[in-house]
Amino acid sequence: MSALKVLTVSDYTVTPWKNGGGITQDVLLLPQGASQDDFDIRVSLAPIVTEGPFSSFPGIDRHITLLTTERLELVFATQTRSLARLQPLHFDSVQQPVSRLPDGAVRVLNVMTRRGRWNAQVMPATGDNAPLLAAPEGGLVVLHAVSGTWQVGDRLGAALVHPGETLVGRDDATLRASCDPSGEAIIAFLSPAGAR
Repeated sequence: MSALKVLTVSDYTVTPWKNGGGITQDVLLLPQGASQDDFDIRVSLAPIVTEGPFSSFPGIDRHITLLTTERLELVFATQTRSLARLQPLHFDSVQQPVSRLPDGAVRVLNVMTRRGRWNAQVMPATGDNAPLLAAPEGGLVVLHAVSGTWQVGDRLGAALVHPGETLVGRDDATLRASCDPSGEAIIAFLSPAGAR
């Protein structure tokens, strides 16, 4: 069995936003002992309940994914981007877009990596496409269950990931993720910069 760990809500750490405008649940913060100021990898869940600017994180790439059906717009200096549900948006986190909430509060998943050290590829998955998962060499694969109970594993066994939970895999075994067809998840492949 590959090195898998399922993180539940009780494992998440609630922290205030860097700019004080809200709160975040830190799902994964690496390296161990890192803070909001010096992390290399950060996976977090955040409710956005009021409109306002994002925190600035110089040197950090951010993939943000809208998890709820309510609309979210991010107003950048030169453009406004409307996020589609479960479709990640990537931007340089030194930017401080202002959130607009036409339908009220939303919830998002953030995958943040320090540029020059880590790269991230983030994508949605559904239960009807049974995605294959493999952590990049020296890296991680992360599956956050949005809806449905996901089974992730190989012929030796499987881990169950319930809605709101997050699976982290740390080796290069190829795993199959399955769920009923209506299940939804966000998957992130995290690889060291310069890895091939």
